[in-house]
Amino acid sequence: MQQYDMIIIGGGIMGCSIARELSKYKLNIAVCEAAADVASGTTKANGGLIHAGDDPVPGTLKAFLNSKGCLMYPVLSEKLGFRFLKRGSMVVGFNEDDLAVLKTLLERGRLNGAPDLELISGGRIFELEPETNRKAKYALYSPHTGLVDPFEVAIAFSENAVANGVHFYLSSPVTAIQKTEDGFAVTLPKGQLNGKYLINCAGVHADDVARLAGADEFTIQARHGDLLVMDKNCGIKDVMTLYPIPKPDSKGVVLMSTVSGNILVGSTAVMKEKDDVASYREGIHELIAGANNLIEKLDIHKVIRTFAGNRAVVVGNNNDFYIRPSRKVAGLFHVAGIQSPGIASAPAVAAYVVQMLKGCGIPMEEKKNFIDTRKAPVDFSTLSTEEQDELIRKNPAYGRIVCRCECVTEGEIIDAMHRNPQPVTVDAIKRRTRAGMGRCQGGFCQQKVISIMAKELGCSPTEIELGDKGSQIIYSKLKEGC
Repeated sequence: MQQYDMIIIGGGIMGCSIARELSKYKLNIAVCEAAADVASGTTKANGGLIHAGDDPVPGTLKAFLNSKGCLMYPVLSEKLGFRFLKRGSMVVGFNEDDLAVLKTLLERGRLNGAPDLELISGGRIFELEPETNRKAKYALYSPHTGLVDPFEVAIAFSENAVANGVHFYLSSPVTAIQKTEDGFAVTLPKGQLNGKYLINCAGVHADDVARLAGADEFTIQARHGDLLVMDKNCGIKDVMTLYPIPKPDSKGVVLMSTVSGNILVGSTAVMKEKDDVASYREGIHELIAGANNLIEKLDIHKVIRTFAGNRAVVVGNNNDFYIRPSRKVAGLFHVAGIQSPGIASAPAVAAYVVQMLKGCGIPMEEKKNFIDTRKAPVDFSTLSTEEQDELIRKNPAYGRIVCRCECVTEGEIIDAMHRNPQPVTVDAIKRRTRAGMGRCQGGFCQQKVISIMAKELGCSPTEIELGDKGSQIIYSKLKEGC
């Protein structure tokens, strides 16, 4: 039985960002994640937009935290070595009704603290983004909208948290929670953890975790979203983020670049079952139509991947975040209902949670030896020829290309295998190195990745799984000597 001051349930971007923020204090902290890797739920199925703050309704938690989080990202990117691109965005309008909405968004943004918003029209729109549909008449321009890879950010938070003493329990779904005299006993498949306080960051299953703890006080529904990833050679590069006029419950279908150079279209918004992450034909058609409303033409033959994810919506909470102490169970804190702009708000949410804990009288003494930086992993594809040659001279593994589409080397995969929390699945390696994220989607490199992983883990290739338990890729040898 391990004893902790704080047990965080859920290892998405919220759980990881809160773990890092709490690791600034003299606390013994654990993170329990049901999946085999951090950022495996809602976080991985996200476009990675760092919204500036013009969309949330003023007075909501979303409005309070969105613009604050957006402005934290440039500094965090430098400190933690993840990619952040400030590309700007436009909400595009085509008629006078749209203009009225844009004026409302402009006022919202100003009330929310989103800086430098500007209502523009005519030729200025096409100067800022030539790919914009030529029928566009008006736009709300935000120069501060940014881009990240959401799982890259969560991984950076988690690695920095580990460096500061946080313990991660992966493949560890919580099966029971018992209130004890000193806090909580949390049951995992491999044992039990004891903690004084619980922070519930379990995404679409946050209400299930709350009920395990005896706090049946909110219900979550899942808002399903399909997304499209375009080939890097789709004819459009480095496009500014383009939003349509927003819908009541979502920002609509957005067209954007990614920090890795792909164009991404997403997402739809349909209520479905919590664990339904299938892609649907109707959703894909909606994405294509939405993209073609924002730009002149999307070449659907250049789609290399469709995927989907679910956002957590707390019923009866006005589409807002649900961040508060439990009303029923002392020592339990909920960070739930985290939907857009969740990624943008994540660092501000973490700071907000710390202040909430302090406000509840929890003693928190700052560390003097907090490590506030993380060394970024090598990205071989971005190095100059001279830098690549020098790296290969030091370690020949960097001279062996494993993933041709994304120019990922054996050295990068081995490096990823020795970081903490350790990736042990093919998808976990993909999220850290991009091996398998290119045009062939792992068709050429997956077997090489498995071979390297098996060697580094000291196991058989048949033990390497794609993602969570039961997703093995290789079942047996076809013949002896292989």
